[in-house]
Amino acid sequence: MLINRPRSAILNFIIGLAIALGIHACSNSTITNVPNNNTQSIQIGISSENLIFEDKIVSLIKKATGRPVEVQTKGSVRLTELACSGQLSAMMIADEMWPNIKCPDASWINTSDAVYSTRIQFALPVAKARELGWLNRVISREEVVAALKAGKIRLATTTPTHSNSGYNTLLWLVRGEISPNLTPEQITPESLASLQPIYKNLAISSESTSYLAQKLAQEWPDDTLAALYRFLYTADGKAVYYQGDKLQLPQKVALIDVSPAIAVTPTWFVTTSNEQLKQQLMEQVFGKLDTASQNLLKELKQLNPPLPEGITQEFTPVAEIHRNLLNSFHPNIRQKRWIVGIVDASGSMQGTGYRELQEAFQELLNVERAKNNYLYSPNDRFSLIIYQGKNAYQIPPGSTAGAEIDRVAILRSLQKDVQPRGGTPVAKGLKIGFQTALTIAPEYKTEIFLFTDGQFSDPVDADLLNIFQQLEDKNAEFTIVGAGEVDRKALINLAELLNARPIISEDANETLEELLKAFREAQI
Repeated sequence: MLINRPRSAILNFIIGLAIALGIHACSNSTITNVPNNNTQSIQIGISSENLIFEDKIVSLIKKATGRPVEVQTKGSVRLTELACSGQLSAMMIADEMWPNIKCPDASWINTSDAVYSTRIQFALPVAKARELGWLNRVISREEVVAALKAGKIRLATTTPTHSNSGYNTLLWLVRGEISPNLTPEQITPESLASLQPIYKNLAISSESTSYLAQKLAQEWPDDTLAALYRFLYTADGKAVYYQGDKLQLPQKVALIDVSPAIAVTPTWFVTTSNEQLKQQLMEQVFGKLDTASQNLLKELKQLNPPLPEGITQEFTPVAEIHRNLLNSFHPNIRQKRWIVGIVDASGSMQGTGYRELQEAFQELLNVERAKNNYLYSPNDRFSLIIYQGKNAYQIPPGSTAGAEIDRVAILRSLQKDVQPRGGTPVAKGLKIGFQTALTIAPEYKTEIFLFTDGQFSDPVDADLLNIFQQLEDKNAEFTIVGAGEVDRKALINLAELLNARPIISEDANETLEELLKAFREAQI
């Protein structure tokens, strides 16, 4: 189980699946997943907003196949990537365009048109909407872009490289800045730079739409314009839906209609190459889901009213435009950042904990891996503080605090110069890490990550709190990652004292995935 401080849970309202006829050809030709093994679990991907159908889908699959089911819940973009690499047998995602973008050579099956109609719906606290004159009228894209760039409002959106709603919002903004009729050649670092004021000043972000909704239910800042799916809001603007539950909002919001609208096409795909399983999923699962979910589909229709008269819609551009935008987004739009890692290399970290830690930094510091995870920007900088025995020090040994050090040199030093041993002087590690963060130039976004198993006594004293207060004034973000044989209570207590987000898991793979998610959410 993961413990995350206000990371907000996602509104989760799934897509019912209607079935007509028609075959949709999509992505990658290298898919050879799911052998015919009655004991092996069937891997299904469901984007977060569609999870209200999870129980019904799982039940139908078990009945049809007699096999266990494992559901992967991620953003639509990430689920499509998993399917492209053969890791899913079927998926239900928020927009039909993703297979053609991510793996256009594969032949995946879809015997349905759009499951239901929806759009990305903006919402803004009523007082701010009234101040801007945005109540009870259709707002142009130009007005939205101008207000965001001027800092009158801030955007709450999902990570565009992982989630459909965040990506389509980004595309909508790009079309407003560059041209409604984009060409691949128009997407360049120079053309995207004009969006930096928006994405360097986001209010809230998440990797999936329903988790973003959950975050907003916990805190919706007065100046925040949110981009969620229409059916995740109640019509009165007082609540949002999360996995079928209604969450009351801290303040009433106005639903803002924009033109052009951002329409999406939710649908499903059977992606397995196993012919027997393919037929079972098409005929006995997705072929029956609409009739088994009539009440839910009726409710979804009510929550997705038709567009007001006069609002236009844009067609999805060619796949090459999407690929260029995905590959260009982080390096060219987001603020450059400086990550300070504070690493527990004490004796208790030997084995699994330290291996998890090294793997996490491989994903961040290895250039190719960072690119694959949408984490790479050549302007990012890193500092790594090691604490063990009785001391704490920066690597590579002899380097200066706050100095710009090549990421490859840091990774090489972590692998070759550091061996877990000795005691756990976490207080020294935190102080040096915090002091290092204070030296970082203001043009960098500062992010601090403490990696530890929590096997230590309380390190917080007046001196540390004084340094930490200076960091809060700097708006540095702090995350505590539990790795190895974790003392959960100690880490949660430390996170509460230092206003940090804890990422704690019994599962090494889950910890790594959540850590990568934290890296991505912090950077956008």
